Amino acid sequence: MTQSSFWRNHGRSVLVIAAVVSLAGAWIFGQLNLNTDVAKYLPDVVPNATFELVSSKPSDGQYLYSASANGTQTGWVTAGKGQGYAGPMVVMVAWTMDGTITNVQVPELKETPVWYARLNKALGDFPNYFSQYIGRTFSDPFTIGTDIDASTGATRSSTGVAQGVYGGRLLLAEQLGKPFVGPAQQLKIGPEEILLIIALALVVAFRTIPALKQKRWPRYVMLIFGLAVFGVWASAMLSLINFIVFPIGYAPSIFTNPLLYIMVFGVLILALTVGKNFWCFWICPFSALQEGIHFLGGSQVRPVSRLQITLRNSRYFILWAVVMLVFIFRSPQLAVFEPWNTVFSLQGNLSNWILVVSVLGVGLFIYNFWCHYLCPVGATMDIVLKIRTWAVSTYGRLTAR
Repeated sequence: MTQSSFWRNHGRSVLVIAAVVSLAGAWIFGQLNLNTDVAKYLPDVVPNATFELVSSKPSDGQYLYSASANGTQTGWVTAGKGQGYAGPMVVMVAWTMDGTITNVQVPELKETPVWYARLNKALGDFPNYFSQYIGRTFSDPFTIGTDIDASTGATRSSTGVAQGVYGGRLLLAEQLGKPFVGPAQQLKIGPEEILLIIALALVVAFRTIPALKQKRWPRYVMLIFGLAVFGVWASAMLSLINFIVFPIGYAPSIFTNPLLYIMVFGVLILALTVGKNFWCFWICPFSALQEGIHFLGGSQVRPVSRLQITLRNSRYFILWAVVMLVFIFRSPQLAVFEPWNTVFSLQGNLSNWILVVSVLGVGLFIYNFWCHYLCPVGATMDIVLKIRTWAVSTYGRLTAR
């Protein structure tokens, strides 16, 4: 067998195996290099003090230190772990001896600079999000939406900070002899979650009911619905980071972000059971935006030629490269590059906006350019469907023997 014939017959299998092995190695490397030393952040929280570890729960990311000056204890410092949009954050809090907050800092986080910068903007009567914590005591609930206001456009980051303060406070309350017993977490399903469930149910109906699945108008209705609800209103779209936080252990609690679980597992379960992608080209707001711009451009160029179909494999390389980097550095914010994060939040740096303009500009002439050539979410869903096809085929062969 010649080298060319080997690659022709087995090249795809070799590439798949190499990709899986390399990703597994990157994940193991990232796990082995986990290290969070909160002690190095203490001098920034309380300058000119000495510190002593009093108690800790490393598995929960919670630490309590005493702070002293000239041999006399002056207060406490807690470290807690919160879950933001792009991963965990370390929240350091300085307290007085009786448990009143004097300083809040977040020295370690996975958020993108754009999202985190929103927390430093003015919030009501406060100069920034963190200022509202100053003066509160260890007995306060620290509940987003109740006694703590969330920063507009950065609700998940706000929740992460509140979780970090809450977690560190638990150790302080125990140390002061007044253990805090807060209300049990409850799963809150809001309008975003309800509308997503309705959208998925409608797409399933439109794509499976014989009288509807041959019609074109249902898809246009759902694209407009997705653009209006999950793009313009909620700015909540299925992104690569939504998938990737699970294998690296950075997924938030279902109690704090039920929309993430409904979106990710709803789409995945439907794909595995029904064998169809119910998000891309049906609900995705950016797909709707691209189709609208392409319609305005009036071009008839569509990715159907042999070269264009071959170029679609670039999505898999992009997906592999990004996941490799995230696994190695355990930095899920590296996966936040899709243009819809900039378009619908209206927040981004120069490179983000250049990508948006470039993609939409090319989209005037090439139908769904991002979706067909660059989208890592589309590549992820295609892989899921390919795995399902392989599993069904393999099961059929085994049972036919």
